[in-house]
Amino acid sequence: MSPEALLAGLFLYLGLLFLLARLGEERGGRLFQSPWTYTLSLGVYATAWTFFGSAGWAATSGPLFLTIYLGPTLALALWPLLHLRLLRLARAHRLTSWADFLYLRYGRDPLLGAVAAGFLVLGLLPYLALQLKAIAQAFLFLSGEARPLGDVALYTALLLAFFTILFGTRRLDPTERHRGLVLAVAFEGGVKLFAMLALGLYALLGHGAEPFREAVRRGLDPLLLPPQGLEGHLAWTGLTFLALLAFLFLPRQFHVAVVENTDERHLALASWAFPLYLLLLNLPILPLALLGRLHHPEVPPDLYVLAVAREGGAALAFLAFLGGVSAATAMVVVETLALSILVSHHLLAPLLLRRQALGHLLLFRRGTVLAVLLLAYLYFRLAGEAYALVGMGLISFVAVAQLAPAGLLGLFWQGSTREGALAGLFGGILVWAYTLLLPALVRSGWLPQDLFAALPSFLHPEGLFGVRGLDPVVHGFLASLLANTGLHLLVSLRQPPSPPPSGRAGEEEALADLLERFLGPEARESLKAYARSLKGPDKAERLAERAEALLAGALGPATARLLLLSATREVPREAVEAAARESQRVRAYAQALEAARRELEAAYRRLEEMDRLKDEFLATVSHELKTPLTAVRALAEILAQEEVGEEERRRFTALLAQEAARLSRLVEEILAYTRLEARPEEPPAPWTWRPWPGRPWPFRSPWPGSGASASRPGSSPSGSGPTGTGPSRSSSTSSPTPCATPEAGWSWSFARKRGRPASAWWTTAPGSPRP
Repeated sequence: MSPEALLAGLFLYLGLLFLLARLGEERGGRLFQSPWTYTLSLGVYATAWTFFGSAGWAATSGPLFLTIYLGPTLALALWPLLHLRLLRLARAHRLTSWADFLYLRYGRDPLLGAVAAGFLVLGLLPYLALQLKAIAQAFLFLSGEARPLGDVALYTALLLAFFTILFGTRRLDPTERHRGLVLAVAFEGGVKLFAMLALGLYALLGHGAEPFREAVRRGLDPLLLPPQGLEGHLAWTGLTFLALLAFLFLPRQFHVAVVENTDERHLALASWAFPLYLLLLNLPILPLALLGRLHHPEVPPDLYVLAVAREGGAALAFLAFLGGVSAATAMVVVETLALSILVSHHLLAPLLLRRQALGHLLLFRRGTVLAVLLLAYLYFRLAGEAYALVGMGLISFVAVAQLAPAGLLGLFWQGSTREGALAGLFGGILVWAYTLLLPALVRSGWLPQDLFAALPSFLHPEGLFGVRGLDPVVHGFLASLLANTGLHLLVSLRQPPSPPPSGRAGEEEALADLLERFLGPEARESLKAYARSLKGPDKAERLAERAEALLAGALGPATARLLLLSATREVPREAVEAAARESQRVRAYAQALEAARRELEAAYRRLEEMDRLKDEFLATVSHELKTPLTAVRALAEILAQEEVGEEERRRFTALLAQEAARLSRLVEEILAYTRLEARPEEPPAPWTWRPWPGRPWPFRSPWPGSGASASRPGSSPSGSGPTGTGPSRSSSTSSPTPCATPEAGWSWSFARKRGRPASAWWTTAPGSPRP
C-alpha cells in the first residue's frame, strides 16, 4: 500500500473518532448508559499488544499468551467481592484512582498518594510507548517505507493528546462522565473485534487445518500444548495472577470500570460478556501465529498478523491495520487521561495550592496529557526498539501490580497500616527497578552490557538468590511482589494502626463557605440539603466527610484535605484563602462569559421581535393610508358631479376635510416614528396617563378603554400637525403609536378590529372633541 493512502486512512479514522466523540457528547445519553457500551469500553484492556503482540508471543511460547486474558476473567468472576465493593467506595468518596483510595485508607497521607501517582506514570511509560511503536511498525511494514520509526508515532501521539484534551479535560471535575470519550472507546472495541474475527475467518476459509498439520510435521507441536515442568507451571500461574492484578489496578481500567460507570447493575452483564469478548478476540491468534511462522519466517513475530493479512489483499491488510490502530489509540487516550488526573490530584494540586495558583489546575492537567505522551514517545525512541511488544507491556504490568498489596490488604484487612504500605511500596519499586527496568535499559544500549558482570550470581537481577530458569518477567514479578507483601505485613504487624486524623468536623457554615468558594453556590446548597437530612451525634463528622468528598472530586484528595483543615484553622488560612480567591475568579470569569452569551442571545431575539413589529407597523400604516386616500378620491369624484346640491356639497366637503386631516395625522405619525428610530440613544421621558377633563378614569390600564390620553409633559414637539377635528374610526388593528402635536406634545393613538368596542385616534390638543 502507498504510504500516502495509509496515512490518509489513519487520519480519516482518527477524524471519525473525533466525530463520534462529538456526537456522543451532544446526543449519546441513552447509548452511553447501555450496559453493552460499558462492556465494550472495558475492552480498552485489549491493546496493540493483544492485536499484534499476542500472535508473536504465541509463535514462540504457545498458549502462554492466554494467561493475560484468563486473569481478567477470574477477576470478573469475583465482581461482587471486588468490583462492586470498590465501585460503592468510589461513589461514596468520589475516588478517581487507586491512589485516591490509598490516600484515604492510610490516614490521608499525601506522601503515599504522591508516590503511587509518580510511580504509575514511570511504570506505564513503556506500555504507552508500546502503542506508539505498534502503530509506527504497522505503518512502515504495510507501506514499505524505511523512514525513521518514530515519525508516524510522533504525529499519532500529538493527535491523541489533542483528542484527550478535547474530550477528557473539558471540565475540572474528573468524576463527571465523559460520554463522548466512552462511546468512542466502545466503538474502537467493536472495530478491533470485527477486524480480528475477519482475519480469523480468512485463516479458516483460506487455509483450514493446514497450519496445524504443518506445525506438527515440522516439530512445532509444543506450541500447541501448555508449558511443561515446574518452570512452565510457575510461568502459567504467575502470569495469570499478574494479569488479574493488572486488570484490577491499571488506571485506565479503574477509570472505565468505576469512574465512568452509571449503574452498578452493568457489572452483572460485564462479568460474563467481557470474558466472552476476550475469548472471541483470541480465537484467531494461534492460527495466525502458526501461519506467520510457517509462511513468513523472515518477518518479526510482532508483524505476523499484518503479514498474513497482506496475503488476503490490500483491503484485509488495511482492516488489520485499523484494528491495531483502534486497539492502540483507545488505550492511549484513556490511560493518558487517567494518569493526568493522578498527577494533577496528588502532585500538582498540592503544589499549586502552596503557590496560590490553584485556579490553573485544569490548564496544568491538559499540559500533563501532552507531557505524558511526549515522554512515552521519548521512551519509545530511546529504549522501545530493543524490546518486543509483549516484553514492554509485561514490564508495565509488574509495575502496576506493586499497588496490589497496599490496595487489597487495605480493602480487606483492618490491621494494614500506613507505614506498612509505604515500606512495601518502596521495597516493591526497588526490586522492580532492579530486576526489570535496569535489564531493559541494558538491552537498549543505554547502560553498559557488562553492568552486572561483577555481581555475584545470587544478586543477578534475573536470578536473585540463585533462582534460575524462570522467565525474566515472571522472576521479577514474583520477587517484587514477595518483597512488597512481606515488608507490608512485617511493618504492619510490628506497628499498631495509626489513629484516625482529627479536626475534620468543621462548622456547617464554614464548610459551606469553603465549598462555595471553590465549587460554586450549587455545592453549598447540596451540603446544606445533606446537613438537613443528618441526625445524631456524628453529624459534624459525616458533614465533613461529605464536604471532603465533594472537594476531592474536583481538586484531588490531598488538596481537599488541606482545604478541609483550613475550615478548622489547623493550617494557615492565608494561602488557602488566596487559592480560593483565584479559583473563584476563574469561576466568575466563566460565569460572566456564560451570562454574556445569554444576554447576546436575548438581545438578538429582541432585535428580531422589534424588526417583526416594525414590519407589522409599516404594513398597518400602509393600509391605514390607503383608507383615507380612497375616501378622498371618492368624495372628490362626488363633488365633481354637477347634480350635487349645495347642502350635500357642504356635507361632502366637510367629510373630505376630515379624511384629509386623518391622512395628515398618519403622515405625521410616520415622520415621528422615523425620528424616533433615528435617535434610539435618547431615553424617552416618563409617560403620564390622565383622564379627559371632567371624566373619571374608567380602567386600571388605558389600553382597552376609552376616554383617556397619554402625554409626555415638557417634551418638545418634533414637528407640527393638525389638532384634529374629531375621532376617526378605524376598521383594523394597530399598535399604540406616538404622534406629535404643537399644543399637546406627544400623544398615543389606538385602533381596534371591527366588531369590538370602538376606540379612536385621541389627542390632547385643544379643540379636539372628546369621545
